[in-house]
Amino acid sequence: MNNIVLKIASVDDADEINRLVNSVYRGENSKKGWTTEAEFLGGIRITEEKIREIIERRSDIVILSVDGDNIIGCVHLENTGSYSYLGMLSVDVNYQDKGIGKLLINECERYTKEVWKLDTIKMKVINRRVELMEYYYRRGYKTTGEIEEFISGADTFGDPTEKLYFETLGKGL
Repeated sequence: MNNIVLKIASVDDADEINRLVNSVYRGENSKKGWTTEAEFLGGIRITEEKIREIIERRSDIVILSVDGDNIIGCVHLENTGSYSYLGMLSVDVNYQDKGIGKLLINECERYTKEVWKLDTIKMKVINRRVELMEYYYRRGYKTTGEIEEFISGADTFGDPTEKLYFETLGKGL
């Protein structure tokens, strides 16, 4: 764990990021970790093309945690102009519970405050993800009261097997 490096993703990383994100959230491999959504969402979480699109946008970055030559974690951070939006936090199931998620969140908070000069960070969490919301609560995030219906996009999020909602969490920095 001493060799973990954080870096900003390039489009050359899109394929590996795609494999990581989909393995963390969907399918059999995801069930080894605590971040799986396989019980209530089918399909894929994201496509390589969508990741490339995110990386190429001027207002977005994808931060990677890398161990040697392997991407073991990633997070998408978007500058909305008034706050940053954190999404797609993913840590390889073999590295979960080792502080990688916390490292990535801390870097998002630092980047938001020091580079983008913003003082708020927000995210959306699926209402079924109680353990995930509790994880963020322990890091100072609070519910904002904003709730929206989960609507699946063709290339993002997957196909719900039940009625789901996004709950917005936020944190002042």
